[in-house]
Amino acid sequence: MKNTISARLLFFSLLPYTNIFAISIVYNLRIAQITKQTIANNKYETVALLFDQYQKKYNGIRQNFVGGMGTFIYNFKSCYFRIDGAVSHVDQTTDNITTFTGTETDDILFTAGYNLKINNRSLMTFSGLFGVPTHKIFSLKHVEFGYGQIGGGIQIDGSYALNQISSFLYAARYVYFVPRTAQDSLGNSYEFSIGNLADVLIACKNSWVKHGLEFGYTARANFGGSIFPYLEETVTKTNYQRSSFYMVYKYNFLIHNTTSRLLFNIAYGFDHKPKIYGNKYIVTLWAAWKVSF
Repeated sequence: MKNTISARLLFFSLLPYTNIFAISIVYNLRIAQITKQTIANNKYETVALLFDQYQKKYNGIRQNFVGGMGTFIYNFKSCYFRIDGAVSHVDQTTDNITTFTGTETDDILFTAGYNLKINNRSLMTFSGLFGVPTHKIFSLKHVEFGYGQIGGGIQIDGSYALNQISSFLYAARYVYFVPRTAQDSLGNSYEFSIGNLADVLIACKNSWVKHGLEFGYTARANFGGSIFPYLEETVTKTNYQRSSFYMVYKYNFLIHNTTSRLLFNIAYGFDHKPKIYGNKYIVTLWAAWKVSF
């Protein structure tokens, strides 16, 4: 009993110097909304995406995620089905010393939705999401790619045409993550969950014959994180509030009568809280090739 208490006290004392954090590309609302936009009235669409995300925390920890994501979309009648998966190489440095490096897979996210045409200018979509982990929870040990938890959620998004070339875009989403057993670096087991994830997106897109430009803002809140036995620092590091601004360029073209689109994105974000463990800034670059057939 004393050994268990001592181990947990040691783990708790080390928390300020460790990083309990996970990111996910498949759960990124901004990426999902941009890559979902149709380029032709075809049944099948695929997306191949490469990304590089760099972030620096208020406590000086630096993290870099470099990898790729694959997406398949099936459109039928007024409905759609989508599956996303991703992989990333992760590097973390503290005081210019590498404290973690490795390659991990993201969760697999299934999304299904119904498109409702309000009028000639307005379109709204209602969706359900279900995420499946591909590995154990590692975030009590080191920085993690993929949440490693079952997630379920709902989403509403839509567009309103301002004129022939410009549209206003919006989206809101809520996801709940089921608690799961996780171990820390000392081998102690906990029931841990990142809790709830809520996202809001507002944007404006402009479309010409071959070219397109979109810029917008996203807000994210991760709240209700839990761990048992309770560790306050862990919950503090799990819950956060974030703002991000982005711009994406789109180029449409044909390959043997098959419609394609190239996308180039840059985004800048930061965490409003927590101020010690949150991100001072986040820079994300990604490029994607979408094919409709």
